[in-house]
Amino acid sequence: MPRLLLLTPSELTRDPRARRAALAARKAGLSPVGLSGQVSGADPIELGEVPVARLSRERLAPGLRAAGLGGMKRENALVREARGLYRLLRLARLTAALYRTGRTLGRFDVVHANDLDTLPAAWLLARASRARLVYDAHELYADQEPDPPRLHRAVARALEGVLARRADAVVTVSEPIADELRRRLRLRKAPSVVLNAPERDDTEPPPRADGPLRAIYQGAMGPGRPLEDLLVAAEHASEVRFTLRVAGADPVALHETAAHLPNVEVVEPVPPDRLVEALRGYDLGLIVNRPVTRNDELVFPNKLFEYLMAGLAVAVPRLPGMAPLVEGERVGVTYEPGRPELLGKALAELDPAAVGEMQLRARELAVSRLNAEAQAGVLEHVWRP
Repeated sequence: MPRLLLLTPSELTRDPRARRAALAARKAGLSPVGLSGQVSGADPIELGEVPVARLSRERLAPGLRAAGLGGMKRENALVREARGLYRLLRLARLTAALYRTGRTLGRFDVVHANDLDTLPAAWLLARASRARLVYDAHELYADQEPDPPRLHRAVARALEGVLARRADAVVTVSEPIADELRRRLRLRKAPSVVLNAPERDDTEPPPRADGPLRAIYQGAMGPGRPLEDLLVAAEHASEVRFTLRVAGADPVALHETAAHLPNVEVVEPVPPDRLVEALRGYDLGLIVNRPVTRNDELVFPNKLFEYLMAGLAVAVPRLPGMAPLVEGERVGVTYEPGRPELLGKALAELDPAAVGEMQLRARELAVSRLNAEAQAGVLEHVWRP
């Protein structure tokens, strides 16, 4: 049975894309082994019979983040470049640790790198095993923030280009990002696309209850996904009930921030393997990405596909990544990016009957095409051409 090594920079079992790849590998008749980078925070979750090796817990990063070197804040040029230098040193350290641990796991037939953070180690391990190398680009790595460290960005782009061209296959998350990567990295052909779609869930959503429309935001917030946009939208759609389930945030602080809005509730996050289940009973899934970077413009977030699988209509910004799918399949509404008052207005004007029709189309689309099982064939092809 061919052995597959899956590398992730953080906890593999909490990375939905890597988790799905591990499960797909088992179904395809491969023997997957996970190798997680320096992890911190939440504990692993169950991943069946897939063994996962882990590096020691990260001790340096939390302190550096507290000092302002680990995040994505705008700051003066000196601090910005110091942050970039720290990232490069951390990448070198991570590469060495992943390589050392990977060598103890035996030989592999395929080495699958998730994100650029693991690609140097994956390339070294693939060479040592004479294995097939697959690079899975989860995003435009060098464009994750609006004001990146110059040195880090230049090195990351150069390193990604050199190693991606040496990979046997490159995969990514959407057609627009595949086209962008082919141009940027000077690849011979566009990467294969594996959408960030969840496993098919045959549990039928409950029928829509009478009363106000129920909208939910489920996911993380950040510079390109500001909490303020959700609150402004709620102010302009007072008849719509908003639920915020924000990962990595302090629920008490969120409650205090949203306390002045009677139509907003804050609920606890759920584990990664319960995201679709936790969405049942809502009508609309919200996405508030702003085009802060090229990555934000082309993003195809996990939550989009989770909303569809749960049978929710969606409201998304009119960006070149998401909007063509939502508008073409008629599964939701779009609004001008960065104008949360227009999101609120669009929600306030929605007819519940029309939302119900969108929900039916969303569910059908997810069950028929936009699910992990439908995407697994692409992965099997890049693993075993």
